[in-house]
Amino acid sequence: MLFLFQTSHYLVLLKDNCSLTRGVFFRWTPVVRSQSTDAFKDESDAKEAQRLKDEETEYETDIKVKILDAALGYVDISGWSKEALAQGAESLGYPSVTHGLFPKGGVELVHHFYQRANERLSSELPSDIQEAQLDPLKEKNDLKILRLAVEKRLRMNTEHIFTNRWTEALGLMAFPPNAPSSLKLLANLVDEMWFHAGDTSADFSWYTKRALLATVYKSTEMSMIQDRSDDFKSTWEFLDRRIDEMDQLRDCPKKLEEASVVMKGFYQTALNVMGFPDKRKME
Repeated sequence: MLFLFQTSHYLVLLKDNCSLTRGVFFRWTPVVRSQSTDAFKDESDAKEAQRLKDEETEYETDIKVKILDAALGYVDISGWSKEALAQGAESLGYPSVTHGLFPKGGVELVHHFYQRANERLSSELPSDIQEAQLDPLKEKNDLKILRLAVEKRLRMNTEHIFTNRWTEALGLMAFPPNAPSSLKLLANLVDEMWFHAGDTSADFSWYTKRALLATVYKSTEMSMIQDRSDDFKSTWEFLDRRIDEMDQLRDCPKKLEEASVVMKGFYQTALNVMGFPDKRKME
């Protein structure tokens, strides 16, 4: 059985079955085979080739995830860098050159950490909400849940804030080639927070809520990396003020409507940059 990805064997076969005149391949020498055994047309061969390709991709992805997880343990020493990726690979018995699996370098490690933290929030937040006795269906409990979610998620960065590595991470995420993937992670994060807060909106406010929460999250994050107060007390006070502002904006329908138009455009532009289609067509 022969597949296209068996490059060297394929080229030998190509030479053996072609006639060469003046250095140019010009025709195939007739090869007797039935249509049912043609490797390039046979459906079962195509499925087998796809299966092998999928297995190879899955195997490579599994290795990459293991290396990324291991490399996180070296960030405090080597930063969000190829060095940390190489150290992570070596700790698992892979050669250091395996860091070549990550062509974008250290930012892939940052994004991996960010995604892992987002997944952890999604897993743990429901029990935290239940423990705090916050029913999403009750009035204004949504903002309390958002307040809880933002602090919980930001606290996951504290290890790297204490070692001054999170500022480095933010710089890598803001670098123009990395921005679309970074914005996508932020968009997924705030959408997840609103989901747990019970949001079911399907109008302009959908955009407003997410854009406002993204602004609150990022501004609080910037406050946090500069905060030297005990247990980030100043940061949580800053967060409380931003949540209060969201509440005040909601209580003023005219301002909320004006903000919705602006935020809808802003948020959709960000989604377009990230490659997301507009799934909410407004009537």
